[in-house]
Parts: sequence; structure tokens; C-alpha cells
Amino acid sequence: MAKEDKRLVLAKEDCIGCGICVTVCPTNLKQEKDINFDVDAEPRAIAVDNGQAVINDDLCIACGICAKNCPVNSLTIEVVA
Repeated sequence: MAKEDKRLVLAKEDCIGCGICVTVCPTNLKQEKDINFDVDAEPRAIAVDNGQAVINDDLCIACGICAKNCPVNSLTIEVVA
């Protein structure tokens, strides 16, 4: 399934803002390996802001790794018709 066929969806009411999704995201991990990456200035595929996960649809590859690691199941992969 191509990236454009699916997307990551957050159930805001369930998210506890733990940040596990941020740490397991392969896109974020790849960004962090860049010596010039500034965690405070550059957008990430998924981040936590004000105690809530925030998804950047432009960077997220909808791989589902964050959803599999979410302890409260607030993240899911949705098939886009």
C-alpha cells in the first residue's frame, strides 16, 4: 500500500502525551542523525506539543510503528479511499 493510500490518525481524547511515538518514529530518527538537525526548530513527523501528539502529514510516512507502540492505542493507521 502506498503512502497516499493510508494516513496516521490520532484520537486526541485518548492521547496521554507520553512521547513514545516521537522516539520510535523512523522519520524522526532519520532526521536526528543529520548533524545539522535542530530539534527545537525543525518540524518532525510526530511530536508532542502541550501534552498531545501532533502529526505532520507532510513528513509522516504512515508506517504504523508509532501506532504499534502507543500504550493507550490513540494512534491508528487509516486507509484513505
